[in-house]
Amino acid sequence: MAVDSEGIVARWQKLADQDIQIQLLTRSGDIPDLQNAQTVYRWIPEHLFNPTPIFVYGDKVATILWGSLSQALIVQDFALADAHRKQFFCMWNQAEIPSTCSHTIEGKTRLAEGIIKRFGGRVSYITAKDRQLFRDFRDLDQTKTYGNSFYYVCQAANGLGPDRLGLKYFDGRMLAGIGIGNRFSLGGDWHYHVVNPMGEFDPDSLLRLSQHLLELSGVPVFVKKLTIEERDQLLNAGFSRIEEYPWHKQAMEEDDTFPEQILDVNAVLEKIAVHKRSGLKTNYRYYCSKFGDQTTFELLEEQNAEEAHEIVNKFFEYLDIKQLHISQPTDYDNIIHYPPLGMNDKAYFSRMIRVDGKAAGLFAMEPVSEDTAGLYASITMHQEFPNLSEFLIVECCRILQQAGYRYLNLGGSETSGLFAFKEKFSPVAYNKMQWVVYRV
Repeated sequence: MAVDSEGIVARWQKLADQDIQIQLLTRSGDIPDLQNAQTVYRWIPEHLFNPTPIFVYGDKVATILWGSLSQALIVQDFALADAHRKQFFCMWNQAEIPSTCSHTIEGKTRLAEGIIKRFGGRVSYITAKDRQLFRDFRDLDQTKTYGNSFYYVCQAANGLGPDRLGLKYFDGRMLAGIGIGNRFSLGGDWHYHVVNPMGEFDPDSLLRLSQHLLELSGVPVFVKKLTIEERDQLLNAGFSRIEEYPWHKQAMEEDDTFPEQILDVNAVLEKIAVHKRSGLKTNYRYYCSKFGDQTTFELLEEQNAEEAHEIVNKFFEYLDIKQLHISQPTDYDNIIHYPPLGMNDKAYFSRMIRVDGKAAGLFAMEPVSEDTAGLYASITMHQEFPNLSEFLIVECCRILQQAGYRYLNLGGSETSGLFAFKEKFSPVAYNKMQWVVYRV
C-alpha cells in the first residue's frame, strides 16, 4: 500500500466528495499521508491483518478490508454481507488510531513552562517541600477520596520539574495537581490533566485555568477525580462529559472507569481466618504453603530503589505481553523516590517484598483520612509466585489494622478484570469519581 499511498489518498478524497464513506484497516505504519484522516483510517496488528478479499454489498456501501480489484467479491446475500460488516467493525473497534504527531519530552516541557509563565505564582512545579501543603489540604478536604494523597497527585502528574513530580495549581483557596499525558491510544498528543481539586471548589477558576491550558496545547483538557456535584458544576460552567472525548480506548476515565473499592481490614482478616471456604482464603493459604516461610518484608527506601525499578519494569513487560497499555513504569518513580511527609511505617507505609531473598514485589499506602488509607502501588511478580497479589493485599490489611486504621481504599480500576480481582476481597463501600473535559 505504501507504494501507491498518494493514489489511495486521492481515491479516498474523491469518494468523500461524493459523500461515500470509506474505512481502511492497514498494517501499522502504512499510509502516513492519511494520519490526519483518523475517522476513516486505522492500524491493526500484523497477526490480525488479512489482505483479501474485498467484500462489497450493493452499490451504496463498501466495506474494504484490502486487496486487488481482481479479488473483489460481490456479495448478493444480505445476511452474509451483514456478517462481514459486523466482523469488520469488530476489527475496527480493536484497531489502533494512528497518531497525528510525534511526542517528545521537549514538547511536554514546553507545555509545562508555558502554563507556569502564563499563570505566574499560581502554577508551579511540585517539589518535596510541598508535602506539608498537600497534607494540610487533605486534612481539610470534605471528600475523603483515594485522590487525596501526595502519592496519587504526583503519580498522576509525574515526570516534570526538579523532583519530577509534575505541576500544581494553588491560589490560596484551591489546590490541584496538573499532569501532562499522552493520549496515545486515541490519536496521541500531549493533554493537560487537572487532578483532584482540593479545598474550596471553584468552577470559575477551573474554567479559566482550562481555557488557558486549551489555548496552550490546542487539544482538550481533562479534569479528574471529581464528585458528582463537582462534575455537574463544571458541566454547567461549560465543560463536556467525558463520553464526548474519552481518555483511553480501553478505559474511558483511566483509573476511574470503575469505582474505588473500599475494604474493611478487619473483615478481610476475618475472612481468611474463619473455617468457611472462599476463593480469597484458598489463594492466600496456597501462597503461604508454597512461599510463606521464604517471604520477608523490608522498608522501601533509597537503598533498594534500584531493585524497585527492576520490579516495576519487569511487571510492565508482562503487561506488554497482554497488550495493556494504560500506564507506564515512570508512573511509579515518585512512589519509589518521593514518599509523603513523615516516617515510613508511621505516616505512610511502603515496603518491598522478597521471596527467598529475591525482590518479588512492592507496595505503598498513604492515609487519606483518620480511619482510611489508600493503596497506591501493588506491584508483584505473580507470574513467578502465584497468588502473591492476594497475599500482599491481605498483609496490607494486617499492617493497617495494627496501625489503627479501619479501611483500605484500593482505588478505582481501569479494566473490568482488575475490578473483578478486587471484588474477591468483599468491599464494603464503593466510590465512583468523575471526569470532565474542556474542549472548543
